[in-house]
Amino acid sequence: MNEVLHGDCLTILEEMQDRSVDCVYLDPPFFTQKKHSLKSRKLKEYSFNDKWDSLVDYVEFLRKRLIEIRRIMQDHATIFFHCDRTAYHHIRLLLDEVFGYKNFQSEIIWTYKRWSNSQKNLLPSHQTIFMYSKTQDFK
Repeated sequence: MNEVLHGDCLTILEEMQDRSVDCVYLDPPFFTQKKHSLKSRKLKEYSFNDKWDSLVDYVEFLRKRLIEIRRIMQDHATIFFHCDRTAYHHIRLLLDEVFGYKNFQSEIIWTYKRWSNSQKNLLPSHQTIFMYSKTQDFK
C-alpha cells in the first residue's frame, strides 16, 4: 500500500497493525525552540511549532512514537531517523533504548554549504540520518 496519511503520527500509528511496515523514514521536529514557516510561490504559508517546555518533554514525545513505530515494523524492517546537532546525542541514546544498540546499522551524514559566517562559532553544515533495524535479519 502506498498511501499518505495526515494527522498526528502517534494517533495514526496506534491504529496500524503490528508488523505491517517494511521501512520507516522519520523527519521529526529538531528541538530548535523556534516556530518555522515558509511561503509557497502562490504565497500559501506553511508552518510548524518546534518549541518545547523542556528537552525531557521532547524526548518523551519521540519515545512514544518510536515505541509505536517499532511495534508496526516487520522483523526485517529498517528505520531512518533524520536529525541535526541540536538533540543528536539524546536521539541516538533513545534509538539505542528502543531498538537496541546492537541494531544500530549506520549513520548517514548529509552535508550542505553555508556561505556566511556572521556568528562566532562554527556554522552547522550537516545533518544526520541514523539507520537502525528491528532485528539483525534486516533488509
